Amino acid sequence: MESGRVSGGSGGHAAAWVQVALGASVCALMTPLEPSLLEEGLLVHFAQRMGEGEHLYRDLVFFSGPLPFEALALLFRVFGEEIAVGRLALAGLSGLATGAVYALAARAGAGALAAAASASLAVAPILLFPLYSSWFYTTLAMQGSVLAAYAALRGVRSDGWAALAGVVVVAVALSKQSVGFVASLGLFGALLWASPAGLRRRRAGSMLAGAGALAGATLGLYALRGDLASLLDSLVVLPLSLEASFGSAGVNYWPLGAFTPEVQRNQAFYLPHLYRLLTGEQAAVPPSVVAATQLLFALPWLALLGLALRRWRAGPLPVAVWMHAVVLLAGLSNLFPRADWGHLAFALPAAACQLWITAFAVPVAAGARRRERALRLPALAAVAAIAIASLPLALRLYRRAEPSPLGPHVPQRAVSRTYRDPGLGRVVDFLHERARPGEEIFVARSEPLLYFATGTRNPTPYGGVLPVRRAEQTQRILAALAGVRFVVMSEIDQPSFLYYRDELPDVQKYLERFFRLPTAYASRPSWIVVLERGGDRGETLEDLFDARAGAQAWIRDGSGERVPHRIAPPKLATRGNRRPLPILLGGAGGGLDYLLELPSDAVFRADIGLARIEGPGGMRTHARGVRLEIAVAEGDGSFRTLASWPVSRARGAGRGWSPVEVDLARYAGRRVTLRLEAVGERGLRAGTLAWWGSPVIVRR
Repeated sequence: MESGRVSGGSGGHAAAWVQVALGASVCALMTPLEPSLLEEGLLVHFAQRMGEGEHLYRDLVFFSGPLPFEALALLFRVFGEEIAVGRLALAGLSGLATGAVYALAARAGAGALAAAASASLAVAPILLFPLYSSWFYTTLAMQGSVLAAYAALRGVRSDGWAALAGVVVVAVALSKQSVGFVASLGLFGALLWASPAGLRRRRAGSMLAGAGALAGATLGLYALRGDLASLLDSLVVLPLSLEASFGSAGVNYWPLGAFTPEVQRNQAFYLPHLYRLLTGEQAAVPPSVVAATQLLFALPWLALLGLALRRWRAGPLPVAVWMHAVVLLAGLSNLFPRADWGHLAFALPAAACQLWITAFAVPVAAGARRRERALRLPALAAVAAIAIASLPLALRLYRRAEPSPLGPHVPQRAVSRTYRDPGLGRVVDFLHERARPGEEIFVARSEPLLYFATGTRNPTPYGGVLPVRRAEQTQRILAALAGVRFVVMSEIDQPSFLYYRDELPDVQKYLERFFRLPTAYASRPSWIVVLERGGDRGETLEDLFDARAGAQAWIRDGSGERVPHRIAPPKLATRGNRRPLPILLGGAGGGLDYLLELPSDAVFRADIGLARIEGPGGMRTHARGVRLEIAVAEGDGSFRTLASWPVSRARGAGRGWSPVEVDLARYAGRRVTLRLEAVGERGLRAGTLAWWGSPVIVRR
């Protein structure tokens, strides 16, 4: 870092304000599109509850900073509870950040090409849609870090600006702690180093005073509310406990165009997932898209490498170059410990801006600003190229957009396939028709915007599943479910992370026991469904899904002989409120044998018939021409078949589960071997699957 020159030309206030208007306009252009059920939905849902008097961190559990929640709650109180309120406020912030990037680049000496740097941030709401146009805490943190860098640059020569830099960088930390931590250390160090030698202590004191003022006010507010302990637990202890369960492998950079097996398992987190959502393509992702993913993950590191090379070749660089490099480092902090696409997206604009600023900064030793006239034509060409790359995508997104499936309270038009699925609209319509205004429902997975969309209430303090403190979550959710009639359940599980049944298994079992899939959903599958309270399925005496590890697995070979095996079948996603228990088949079938002690009132219950379930590597199809049988071993070692059900593959069959039941009273008090078998005709393809849905022994 060099303390030499703070600026290489201001670029003019009028030009900076033009960039502010550009950034705000582009962001506002994208705000009518794409609802966000989780990221934005969490903040909208919590802000609405805070407006009704609930306390963040005491009544509402989360692990990120309070500023986005508190700010949105305040906006709701002033302007009304509409998603557009937060999004338009974000557009204004986006505009200010765009103007700040322009000013940083201009003060680095980039001249007219400063417009190319600011344009790279301005088009982020289009190229990285929809993260930069929805109210989200990381979005606010990254835009705020740009403003903090600009304030710190001005703070080199002004106590007032230094104090403002302290305020803004703490606001960033109060949005997302990791981004704020990196930005605060980097900008404080840059400010201290770049300030005149005799004024360093004064400038540092000013920045610390500004930071302390906002931090102290926040701590004081939460102390007055009696929530200080909850604040510290949520912002310090809980995030640290999340890291162990939230990490993911970083993308491989070689071979180009192919993911390693480890990364392949996490592919849903990378650009191929975005490619599938926007194009509707479900086939193999082209190698070019994989290569683009790898190059994008490399871009922030290349920007830092370019900065190091430029410093080595050109000598000292203006302070503005280093101030913006802190913004890039803050964005890169998002990739640790979880290196997924949604985190990378917040480093990419900073990487692009850094490349422009680094490439065209005027070294301190040069002492003169580049001639504006020489840079105007390249700047115009660069901005035109950025516009040509982004505006057609905006038009494509608008053409693809369909009317909102979430009703009038969430009017944003749907773009991606997930939100265009008619099942989402059926969920909203179902709840509008059957749930009372303000009724408590439970959205089980990670779609909290549905509370806001349907005018219902969340009886739990959670906006989604936290991968920690599961015993506490289970206890509080089960207590809340006692008074709930409807549960919304996502059918999109995360095989590369966890299934809902793995995260909160006791909640899953409660739902299976007391809730059912309405008839309207049984024949119209979707990625999201409503479960309604039904009859009690019975107290579980033995969960055969959970006990599968202790069962003896076997197949029947082509001759019909039973052959034991220890090959683990693939892990299948939960569907229709049932956990599939897979059975691996040989040429004539396969099964599982359980050694159980049966009480007098035992009943076997399960579901059968669902034809297709997602598993590792894609969709798995139930074997054709198979009967599912339940049998019990007799005294002579032979098995008596108690019931048998053919799994139909007729037209229209297999779209939902069908319940089956067998009374086991005649075996009361006996220790028996219970066999679940899939019987196939000779010629089954070895390695195919059959499955039972949540088989259990229950008390009648």
